[in-house]
Amino acid sequence: MSTPSTNEKINVRDLSFVALFSLIVGSMMGSGVFDVPQNVAHGAGVIPISIGWIITAVGVLALSWAFAYISNQRPDIQSGIYGYAKHGFGDYVGFNSAWGYALNALLANASYLIYICATLGNFAFFKFFGNGNTISSLVAESVMIWAVFFLVRNGIREASIVNVILTIIKVLVLASIIIVFVLAFNWTKFKSNLHAEPHLGDWFTQVKSTMLVTVWDFTGIEAACIFALRAKRMKDVIKATMLAAVVVCLITSLISVLPFGILSAQEIRELSTPSTAGILTQLYGENSGNLIRAAVVISVLGALLAWTLLASNMFYLASEDKTMPKSFMKVNANNVPINALVISSIAAQVFIVVAFFTNAVYLAMIQLATSLVLLPYLLSAMFALKLVISEGKIDRLSFIKGVLAVLYGIWLVYSGGMMFLALSSLLYLVGAIFYFIARKEQAKPLFDNKFEVVLFITLIVITVGSFADWSQAFITGQIG
Repeated sequence: MSTPSTNEKINVRDLSFVALFSLIVGSMMGSGVFDVPQNVAHGAGVIPISIGWIITAVGVLALSWAFAYISNQRPDIQSGIYGYAKHGFGDYVGFNSAWGYALNALLANASYLIYICATLGNFAFFKFFGNGNTISSLVAESVMIWAVFFLVRNGIREASIVNVILTIIKVLVLASIIIVFVLAFNWTKFKSNLHAEPHLGDWFTQVKSTMLVTVWDFTGIEAACIFALRAKRMKDVIKATMLAAVVVCLITSLISVLPFGILSAQEIRELSTPSTAGILTQLYGENSGNLIRAAVVISVLGALLAWTLLASNMFYLASEDKTMPKSFMKVNANNVPINALVISSIAAQVFIVVAFFTNAVYLAMIQLATSLVLLPYLLSAMFALKLVISEGKIDRLSFIKGVLAVLYGIWLVYSGGMMFLALSSLLYLVGAIFYFIARKEQAKPLFDNKFEVVLFITLIVITVGSFADWSQAFITGQIG
C-alpha cells in the first residue's frame, strides 16, 4: 500500500508518444464507436451522413490543430485545456473550463459503467444486469469504480501501460470489424440506400443529426495536452494529438458508412445496442455478435480508465495553479494526485447512485457530459486564434485554421441544445463554491474584474431562466 507523500508537485516525465496516443484514442473511442451505425442511421441517409463526416473531419482536425498550435507556441502552458482558457481569458474562465471538463469526465465514466452492465446484460450469465439499471448493476458499477481507483493510485505510468494494452485490443477489434464490413459490402445494396429519405427531414437537418452524433465520438481529442506535464517530450503531445484525430476520424467514419452496403437503412435503425454486434450477428450468427459485445466491454473499460486519469489530473492542474482548493494538489508516493483521485471516484459513485434512483439512461448522461466539455473546446479554439492574431505578421493558413476551429467550437455549443446548456450552467454555478474556497485560500477577491462578475451573473440568469424547461424535461422523461 502506497504511503502519502508530502510532495505536492508532480515531477516525473514518464509518458511516451505511445502512451499519449493511447490515452487519446482510449478516451475518444469508448462506447460510441460501436453504436455509431445505428445512431447515425436514425437521423440521416447515406449521403447526408457522408457530408456530415466530411464537415466533422475538417472541424476535428482544425480543433486538433488548435491544441497542437498552442502547445507549439506556448510550451510553457502545460496544464492543457484548463491552462489555455486561463491564460487566454482569466482565472474564473479557466476554473470553469477545468470544472466543466472534470465533470464531463466523471459523467462520462458514470455512463460508461451503465453501458458496460447493459452490454453484459445481453449474455445469459449476466441477465440480472438488465439494461444497466438494476441493483446488481449498481453493485458491479461500484466495484469497477474502486477497482480503477486502486489501479490508478499505484501510479499513472502503470495505469497508462494497462491503457495501452486495452487500446491495442480496441483498435485490433475495430480494424477487424472494418475488414468484415468491407468483405460483406454489396455495392447494389449500398446504391439502394442512396435514395433520399424525406421522412428524416431536409438535408441540412440530416447533416446536423449526423454531426450531433459525432460530437461525443470525438470528446477526448485534447487528452495528451492535459498530460503535457508528464510527457517525455512536448513534440510527442502534438504528434499524438494529430495522429489520433486522423485515425479516429477514419475508423469511425468507415464504421458509420460501410453498414449501408450490408443492410437496409431501416434494418440498421432497428439494431440493438451495440449495433456493430447486431450487424455481425446477422452476418455470422449470435457467437460473432457476442464476441463483439465482449470487445465492447474491454473497450469501454479502457475509456473508463482514461477518463479517470483525465478527471483527477484536471483537478490537480487547477489546484496547482491556485484556482482549485490546495487540498486537490496532494500527491502520494507514486506521484498520483491522491485527493483529486479520491474526489473523482466519490463523484462518479454519486453519479451512478443518482442515475439509479432517477432512472437516468446512458444517452441522457452522455448528452449532459458532452454539453459540459463544449465550452472548454470553444475557449481553446478562441485562444489559438488569439495567439495567431497577436503575432506581428499573421500567417494566413494558421488564421484560416483558427477560424475553422472557432466555428466548429461554436457549432458544438449550438448543437448541445439549450436544455443541456442550462443544466451545464447549474453545474458551473455549483463549482463556483470550490473556486471561492481557492480564492479565499489565496486571500484574493472573488473576481478579478467586471467581466468575471458578468459571467457569474449570466450563469445565474441562464439557470434560473431555464429552470422551468429542464425541470419539465425531468418530469416528461427527456432527461432520465
